[in-house]
Amino acid sequence: MAQAAAKSSSKRKNKKGPGIFDLIGNIFKPILALLIASGLIQALRDILVMTSVISPQTSSYIFLHAIADAVFYFLPIYLAFSSAQAFGASPFMAAAVAAFLVYPSVTQLFQWSNAVGWNLTIFHVIPVTYAKYPSSVLPIILIVYVQSWIERGVKKIVPDILKTILFPLLTLFITAVVGLVILGPIGTWIGNMFAAAIGFVDSFVPWMVPTLIGAVAPFLVLTGSHYSLFPVATQNLAVLGFDTVMIPGMLASNMALAGMSFAIAIRSKGKTYTSYSASAGLTSLLGISQSSLYGNAMPLKKPLYASIIGGAAGGLIAGIFSVRSFAFQTPGLLALLSFYKPGETMNLIWSIVTCVVGFIAAFVMTMVLGFQEPDEKTALELTGETPDEAEAEAEKNDEMKTESNPTSQQ
Repeated sequence: MAQAAAKSSSKRKNKKGPGIFDLIGNIFKPILALLIASGLIQALRDILVMTSVISPQTSSYIFLHAIADAVFYFLPIYLAFSSAQAFGASPFMAAAVAAFLVYPSVTQLFQWSNAVGWNLTIFHVIPVTYAKYPSSVLPIILIVYVQSWIERGVKKIVPDILKTILFPLLTLFITAVVGLVILGPIGTWIGNMFAAAIGFVDSFVPWMVPTLIGAVAPFLVLTGSHYSLFPVATQNLAVLGFDTVMIPGMLASNMALAGMSFAIAIRSKGKTYTSYSASAGLTSLLGISQSSLYGNAMPLKKPLYASIIGGAAGGLIAGIFSVRSFAFQTPGLLALLSFYKPGETMNLIWSIVTCVVGFIAAFVMTMVLGFQEPDEKTALELTGETPDEAEAEAEKNDEMKTESNPTSQQ
């Protein structure tokens, strides 16, 4: 009896779905290699511009920018497909909804309405809240989750004879409208509340702002709420000539994520995951931290806590010493020049200290807290390689070694 009860309890535990971080990690696994490639191409583009090899007005720059930026711009489409596989929804239907959200006419309409203060509606009745969908993460994941339930409901109410016509029609239309009106703006609402909170804190204890942003930046990126801080940074740059709010805090967070990834690379025993983590750490140093966030921090959990601590520590340095950025740049090592101008040498030095403290704090905390390394199959998926492909490649290499060594056949 006791054994049967234990087995029943074990089954119930096994049936329990994955946690939110595990789920997000599974959704991102198929595209993490793309994010690393995109980040490295962005870094190459910036280096070529800084060394005057190309300029932003040349076709070479435009092509390099497009190769790198397209991955992030159309990120909702890739996430829609992998989210549909995770939630049991139609992948192509989900991708169609995501494509609608990033459709040029739709994004331009949002930008125009936001600029002139026009209230958008559907059929003059349903209000539509402004949201920035290109490069966003959380909105499309929520939309596809709801789509999976919409599909089940539509299948129940539509007669079999009409399913070929009505199922895709109703699913696409209902999901698109619900996503546009209710689920999509969630990131905007969260971001607006956070921006208001940041403004309040900045009025009383300004040194706390970079600390707070450095700590919570991973969650801002996840929800797309960091876009709500862009107007704050651009306003500061336009009025004051510098920003002490967003860019220093995001710089601290990116360095912390880099330190976390390099610690994982050093401590990891699997060759594949070591390689992935080192690559993710490199792109985070250059300011593109998604591969560290979704491939290291969230799936492993404890390293996420380490990156939060590191980001807060680096942000605290930036806040105490009023580190200022004089230009809007991707918060990475290549952006350090934007923290310098004649007569502001100490500002550059403290920005470097911010990077070092954030990196080291997260590195040390990751080593102290430890983590449970993913299995080889999961690590291979992160690099975009399937276990079957890896096995075939290993067999091919063994055959080549055997052929190149005739004595082994005698």
